[in-house]
Amino acid sequence: MKRPTCLAAPLFAALTFIACYLRGFVFPRTPILLWGDQLGFATKGARILHGDLPYRDFFEFLTPGTDLVYAALFYLTSHSPWIPNLVMASLAAITTWMLTWCAARLLTGAFVALPTILFIGFILYGSLDATHHWFSTVAIMAAVCALFNGATTSRVLIAGACIGLAASFTQTKGAAVAIGLILYFIWLAQHEKSGAAQCWQRCLLMGCSAVVIFSLINGPFILAAGAHRWFEQVIVFPARYFGSVPINNWHGAWPEFQARSGVLKWVCFPFIYCAQPIIYIGIFIAMRRRADIESDKPRLALIAITGVAMLAVMLPALSIRRLSCVTPPAMILLAWLLSKGGSPKQHIASRTHKAIAIGLAAASLAVVLAQVGAMQLRPGQYVDLPTGRTAIPDAAIAEVYRWTADHTHPGQWYFGLSPLILPLALHDAAPVEGLGPGDYTRPEQVSAVITALELRRPPLMILLSKESFLHREATGANHLQPFYSYLYQHYRRVKVFSNSYEAWERVGGK
Repeated sequence: MKRPTCLAAPLFAALTFIACYLRGFVFPRTPILLWGDQLGFATKGARILHGDLPYRDFFEFLTPGTDLVYAALFYLTSHSPWIPNLVMASLAAITTWMLTWCAARLLTGAFVALPTILFIGFILYGSLDATHHWFSTVAIMAAVCALFNGATTSRVLIAGACIGLAASFTQTKGAAVAIGLILYFIWLAQHEKSGAAQCWQRCLLMGCSAVVIFSLINGPFILAAGAHRWFEQVIVFPARYFGSVPINNWHGAWPEFQARSGVLKWVCFPFIYCAQPIIYIGIFIAMRRRADIESDKPRLALIAITGVAMLAVMLPALSIRRLSCVTPPAMILLAWLLSKGGSPKQHIASRTHKAIAIGLAAASLAVVLAQVGAMQLRPGQYVDLPTGRTAIPDAAIAEVYRWTADHTHPGQWYFGLSPLILPLALHDAAPVEGLGPGDYTRPEQVSAVITALELRRPPLMILLSKESFLHREATGANHLQPFYSYLYQHYRRVKVFSNSYEAWERVGGK
């Protein structure tokens, strides 16, 4: 490989890190408090450091990999709200490195850069949130890289370990990709005419490696909580109740589109939602009809099958945040289609593909520049929190943080909106990070919350208004009435914020 190509991966990774850093920090180092799920996972990591364990002491419907990463980072540094932003920049940079590494083995020239350019603009518009989705995607892309130059015994073992790691972040995605790789090994055996014995040997090696890594990470927590409790939270709850709120099913795409402002959503939403199915259909057609791509077929099949497996997991919950996290394989394939989709004799078609690639690259670069500019020029309000000075883009959210910081102290017990806990250095008083409408919050969880509140008696809670819950569409019965009865008996409402959040203060010593 030529040296410029070797240098492309670290160069693009560095540029991606800088772009994400400038979206997560006001230069040079003031963190921007992004109101996303990453704060919830970081809070759970802090709870682990305080001695609590997932499944045993607090509810967790995912495997614990993300919580453990944040716990390790907090142990090595401090309980700072800037860590999730830095983690996201690092995850994006690692993803870019692997995208470029794979693209350099399939493509030539400027097309090697196309997956990265599309990624930092279109894709990261949808999800700059360091949650289990990105962690599992990075692990899966590492498995793809391990198998990219062939399915030898050592590479299959490494890929299996990466799948076990991915399943320790997102159990459904890891399982789906494991099935996808089994299908890939079956296809590869037919393509290489290597026989069924080698195929099943690869499947067995991958499966054993994945199970070992998964057991090492998850086993201690399963033993601590009990297999039944782990099974109820990690398997039963996602299957039966996760989709009972709109944001967790296909109904959530339109409200999410409406909630975003600006012109960028009119570009990025159609690209993210439409590109993947079109790309995968185009790749499978090309693999079936074209004889001049024989040498590319194993790598194309590996990327396509892995990408489809990840996409299939996201279909029941079509959030742009989730879809964005499974797009890296599709970006490589899109660059390949644009690079080699036309016959060498069809010069007009070739020029058309190049024009499309240039147009997409320019639009994606415009997206990232617009986002970086918006964060640097209009970072929002600066608020001094117990964990340090922070920029908060949303004025209403800044009001909540500022008021709550003035009425709490670090280490205080608290229950309510979980994104407040880590930045304000509070301690979560309940085993459930928040209450949801419909069947999403189970009756036994409500009882556990009330028991914890009575034991620890947090002096302040910041909650969504009851009307907000009542107007949220959700399937199943509403189980929150016992909580509201307890709330009205022991707390009084002392503040209603401009975004309708409510502050409730405990009455006397009740």
